Amino acid sequence: MDTDLLTDILNCPSLPSLPAVAAKVLELTSDPDVKMTELASQITMDQALSAKVLRTVNSSFYGLRKRCSSIEKALIMLGLGPVKSLVLGFSLVSAFEGQDGDTFDYSSYWDRGLNTAIAGKIVADMKGYVDVTDECFLAGLLQDIGMIAMYRAMGEQYNLIVAGAGNDHFKLARAELIEFELQHAGVGASIAERWNLPAEIAVPINYHERPTACPSEYSKVARCIAFGNLVHAVLSSDSPTDDLRTAYSRGQTWLDLNETEIDEIIIETGNAAKEMAKVLEVDVGKNESPEDILIRADRKLIAMARDGEVQGFAANEVGSLAEGIEAIDPMTGVLNREGFKHAIRQVYSVVKPGEVDITVIQLSLAGLGEVNKTIGQESHDDIIIGTSMILIKYFEPMGGAICRLGDHSFGVVLPDVDRVTASRSAAAFAKQFAEALGRWIPDVPEVEKMVKVYIGLATLDEGTAILFVSPEKLVMASTKAVQAAQVCSTSAIRTFVPKAA
Repeated sequence: MDTDLLTDILNCPSLPSLPAVAAKVLELTSDPDVKMTELASQITMDQALSAKVLRTVNSSFYGLRKRCSSIEKALIMLGLGPVKSLVLGFSLVSAFEGQDGDTFDYSSYWDRGLNTAIAGKIVADMKGYVDVTDECFLAGLLQDIGMIAMYRAMGEQYNLIVAGAGNDHFKLARAELIEFELQHAGVGASIAERWNLPAEIAVPINYHERPTACPSEYSKVARCIAFGNLVHAVLSSDSPTDDLRTAYSRGQTWLDLNETEIDEIIIETGNAAKEMAKVLEVDVGKNESPEDILIRADRKLIAMARDGEVQGFAANEVGSLAEGIEAIDPMTGVLNREGFKHAIRQVYSVVKPGEVDITVIQLSLAGLGEVNKTIGQESHDDIIIGTSMILIKYFEPMGGAICRLGDHSFGVVLPDVDRVTASRSAAAFAKQFAEALGRWIPDVPEVEKMVKVYIGLATLDEGTAILFVSPEKLVMASTKAVQAAQVCSTSAIRTFVPKAA
């Protein structure tokens, strides 16, 4: 690190100092016995700031049932943490407003900061990280303060580096390191420390581009705001498909989030950010609705699958092993019926029945004939391809092999997955499938009523080892389960459970 340059940046005369109200709030809240009335009185001394805090508290983002009319009531209704993070965040926003002649892109800066702060808090709430939700919001909002500091110190020299990286902050971090031997994340952390912000905020700011390297005691916040950056990438991209796939992958790895949860986070973040930008009176540009972004990303994924650009890893692996047979379904890129047979025989060959669970899931799509007839062949194919993509995303991380068994049916072989886990995953898949139909065929609302999914599953475990002595018997049991589901008038899931002797 270039320590001399860092010192010059931190001593830059145009670098804002910590606003007085923020400094006083930090001082008061460091006392565990602080009186709410004293804190409220301090905040209300800045009328513009307190008005912004109240507008945010009363926004849909916090979902209060009763309108809050004063800072003191906000402290009582929400608690110290949320109000403190809003006061600190909003006062710092005003401190970093652009100056006359500035060429720094403040619009992109605040767009990313707001999306990340909101998404980070939503994720923390969803994961039950109640001890750090406010830190996630504030760290997300301040993650890139080092960029403004570097611009204030180096001017157009820094702007050229930012422009060269485009909207890719990973490229920006590498370019900063090459050009200046320091990065905006480290500069931002140094500013946070100078302002006496807690380590729960300063450390994640330093690691927001590389959350897996963050010290474990601060990793929750670092992962939440790093994932918030991925949400921002989806919401701000002209072509969001690849960014969405990255969010799905890293959301699963970093935070154990499934695709449905990630979609919910993206939609809630996009809508809340628009509202909060108005409250803060910051320009974040004109962004497309998050719902439309997800529709566009899904449509592109289906188009990629049509062109053979999306394929299941298991299909690649098993397909290469199945000598002498064609194991891949050409439309979806997953295993075909022959590949399915090969996959389950392969699993049986290395697993001793009863010692390691094996689950087989079969699903049948009903109503696609009507889709083909009334909407068209392309929509029919989109649903088939979309179904395979969700199956890949849901079950391949569990070690599953995804297969297309017939025109409208699929199978999944899940080694080392028990009945309960498989049943829960099947239910989650069915819910996501129902939600995705409207995105795949956005112009036909009735498609959600036309198409149903019937799911059946059977598990080889200690209790059924005496029954499922061959892979064919396990498959037959899952077939009976899906047939039982097809009796229902709506989408349904049935599990094969042997009757007691």
